[in-house]
Amino acid sequence: MKNVKIKTEKEATNIRGSIVAFNDVSGFRENPRHENCWIYNGRMPMANCWIFIKDDYAEIHNVMVYNPKNRNSGVGSAMIADIRRAFPDHWIWVNTWNCTRKFWSKMVDRGKINFIANDYSWPCINTTCKTCHPNRIVRRRVFS
Repeated sequence: MKNVKIKTEKEATNIRGSIVAFNDVSGFRENPRHENCWIYNGRMPMANCWIFIKDDYAEIHNVMVYNPKNRNSGVGSAMIADIRRAFPDHWIWVNTWNCTRKFWSKMVDRGKINFIANDYSWPCINTTCKTCHPNRIVRRRVFS
């Protein structure tokens, strides 16, 4: 990673990996299952995400603001701003579902991420999401 100051803040234990700060942004720990992947818990318990780092690129995955009451309140935007501060010289990008495209477009406009990689429709996996699945009739399933 170019121009990134890395500092270990808490050493690893048997049940938890080391907590690391990138450019003085604390709350990262290495994902034990994925190479070059960091889990950012700096906004927990309200939100977290994963960041895959490769060369000059940072790809953000699994962004989650857990409580729906905290959505549209700036928590996600603040978390993405933290990621930008941690990796100021990286190209930060995402793939986005239809229902989250507005949020990510705002992040591009604000300079928090560089681009959205997919320029095509991509419905989310939540089949009750009316933005991604507008024609789906939600009915109760009855098993016989």
